[in-house]
Amino acid sequence: MEVGLCSLGDHRADPVTGVWTTQDERHAHIMEYLLAAEPLGFDTLVCGEHHFSGFIMSVPQIFLAWIAGQTERIRLATGVTLLPHHDPVRIAEDFATLDVVSGGRAEVWVGKGVEPYVYAHYGQDFKQATAMQREGLDLLTRLWTETDLTWTGQFRPPLNGVTLQPRPVQTPHPPIFIAAGSLASAEEAARLGVNLTVTGLSADLDSMPLMRDRYLEVWAACGHAHKPRITVLAHVHCAPTSQEAFDTLRQYQPPFQSWVISKKTGVTPEEVELPSRITNFGSPECVIACGSPQQVLDKICQIVELMGADRYIYQGDYGGQPWPKVMGSLERFSDRVLPQLKTLDLAA
Repeated sequence: MEVGLCSLGDHRADPVTGVWTTQDERHAHIMEYLLAAEPLGFDTLVCGEHHFSGFIMSVPQIFLAWIAGQTERIRLATGVTLLPHHDPVRIAEDFATLDVVSGGRAEVWVGKGVEPYVYAHYGQDFKQATAMQREGLDLLTRLWTETDLTWTGQFRPPLNGVTLQPRPVQTPHPPIFIAAGSLASAEEAARLGVNLTVTGLSADLDSMPLMRDRYLEVWAACGHAHKPRITVLAHVHCAPTSQEAFDTLRQYQPPFQSWVISKKTGVTPEEVELPSRITNFGSPECVIACGSPQQVLDKICQIVELMGADRYIYQGDYGGQPWPKVMGSLERFSDRVLPQLKTLDLAA
């Protein structure tokens, strides 16, 4: 099984001490965390994209290009590219270029985002997000695989005899994943013949097999010739003991999740009612891999089996946690958990 490392770049005060890092300090920490991925043995690096937000990573391509120049083998992905906000031509150029300079290591994960106000700032209608993403994906793949392309769509000007430069290294094109949090999104990915990524923070464990089965059912019905891939992403905190891990996340997980959900729903963080799947650490229903190294391994195996996934993505630098705890968890995971995960074939 493949294992990746993700940062979405939130910038929050430590809820325990009230201390803020500067944006410069937060970016330096993000780059330290990302640059550790390849030496520690991770297979994939994932950088998020947000706008007008307390998440301060807005252009993941820059982070990935920076990493590409300092690594040799690790794959470079966005988690996610908010495709409706961008001209697909520019995204095609950006990631074809990343693919070239990295020697064929680029991936594009696309999604519509979960903050409707961003669409207003871009002068867009959130109700058209699915249609914009679908059109963008069509144009993106055609630009990567066709030359002298003539194309007409609804959301950008037509193209007449366009050949994208540079051409991507990977054939037929860099892998594409759709981020899904519902059956409808999983079905959309399957119909379009693109890979699926699911975040454990947006799906109950009971719903994961339903998403997996529906995705594979629609994929088979559409007759796609290539093999589908499923990636799962979730929060991880690995401590020497379960009690230490639970004590840490009880301080940092609830305020962070309340803030995130408030951005999606428009209510205040104080009004948010958090689901037990992200607060009941150590329980069978919890989607967060939290605890001792063995507990973290067991939880990841549970989630990967439920989704039939062939890749798991670790996200651990969030919520204003003290940086030594973030890096301590990452190093402990890479030493005690990662080698065991990479020998498993849980999706078989």
